[in-house]
Amino acid sequence: MLVKINYTFLAAFAAGLLATSGDITMTWTSPIYPKLYSNDTSINPLGKPITQEEDGWIGSLINIGAMIGPFIFSFIAEKFGRRIGLLCIAIPHITAYITFAFARNVYLFYFGRLFGGISVGGGYTLLPMYMAEISEDSNRGFLSVSLIFFWSMGNLLPYAIGPFVSIMVLNLILACIPISFFIVFLLFGVETPYYWLKLNKPRKAQESLMTLRSLDKKGVQKELEHIQKNFKREEGGHFSDIIKNRGLRKALIISLLLIIFQQLSGVNAVGFYLQSIFEASGTDIPSDISSLIYGFAILITCFIPIGLVSRFGRRTLHMVSCVGVSLSIVLIGIFFYLHDSTDIDINRISWLPIFSLLMYVFTFSIGVAVIPWTLSSELFPVNVKQISASAVSTTCWITSFIVTKFFNDMNTLMGRAGTFWFFTGCTVVACVFTIFFVPETKGKSFREIQDLLLT
Repeated sequence: MLVKINYTFLAAFAAGLLATSGDITMTWTSPIYPKLYSNDTSINPLGKPITQEEDGWIGSLINIGAMIGPFIFSFIAEKFGRRIGLLCIAIPHITAYITFAFARNVYLFYFGRLFGGISVGGGYTLLPMYMAEISEDSNRGFLSVSLIFFWSMGNLLPYAIGPFVSIMVLNLILACIPISFFIVFLLFGVETPYYWLKLNKPRKAQESLMTLRSLDKKGVQKELEHIQKNFKREEGGHFSDIIKNRGLRKALIISLLLIIFQQLSGVNAVGFYLQSIFEASGTDIPSDISSLIYGFAILITCFIPIGLVSRFGRRTLHMVSCVGVSLSIVLIGIFFYLHDSTDIDINRISWLPIFSLLMYVFTFSIGVAVIPWTLSSELFPVNVKQISASAVSTTCWITSFIVTKFFNDMNTLMGRAGTFWFFTGCTVVACVFTIFFVPETKGKSFREIQDLLLT
């Protein structure tokens, strides 16, 4: 049993390095913006500070790339396999980081953000699918939620390294992550049995299961028959099947709304502009140190949902997470209201922004961060999984683009307090939606989940 778990986890670990590469891109802007706004040419490779408009495009272009990525890499995964698809995702990541390292004009930063975004969109589409398809029903939730550790590590690295090194050194270091993924996954990545069955190659599917489970033919026969039985029910899927089937239509609506609510919680706005938020708050703690504390909190709290998801289920964790996120964002809004709109002395509560953001990352990580992606990989049968994953991922990045591109405009129009209270309202609505419409998928097979959606 130990060897069996270890090899499945080895394949999952190799894939997880790609998740780290992707979320580096998400927080990369936080330590980069202060350098690009600097008048010091030894710090700013552009030779002059960027404008607010350039700031907005650098922050948001990743989302445009991420809208495109799901379609490109879903096609590759469908045509050449999940393994090849994941390997291809590493290439734009490597290209983007090397471009950033040697960029001397803002358009190269635009290119790198757009190109890196293509990989981010592809990763968020294929990684949950890959984790779900290499796992057993009993550990599928654990493996899917374990992605949050690798995403969290990616979030941490720019905070931990970025403020203390040059833009060139930072990006050369970051390029090593996708390069390492490519090498490790090339050696240890296993194609999923679902893909081989899709190609009508049951022997290949059997070999895949034997490798993943470290068992002989007899040992994987029951699981293979179970997969084949479900697969035959699910062959030949198209987008029209989602629209026509009441259960799949319900699954799509749930998945799309959960991912929209995730982005409307303000996660990417906070991550992209974290150091700037701390600087604006005027707290006694240096902004780079506050950002580093926030990054470590992301990494530490990522272990919590891995254990909780198997005990309490997806639905419960998402509800609890929404409540915690709402409370933490309310506190941030209150701080900025007192800071910007009153004469009240806030020195005594200068700790509130870092406390609120630590509360935010803790409560966000236990549910809102990962449950929408986990559910989107569980609610759909294999024949429409690529279609649904592309739709969910694209919706995520469209919403993220809108939030990050207009974050500064929202601050100008509604004030910083109003912006965070807007995120609060969206998260409250997400909690209500979860209570009434989101099913529990804990411990259920793909077929049982489909049956549940029809009730």
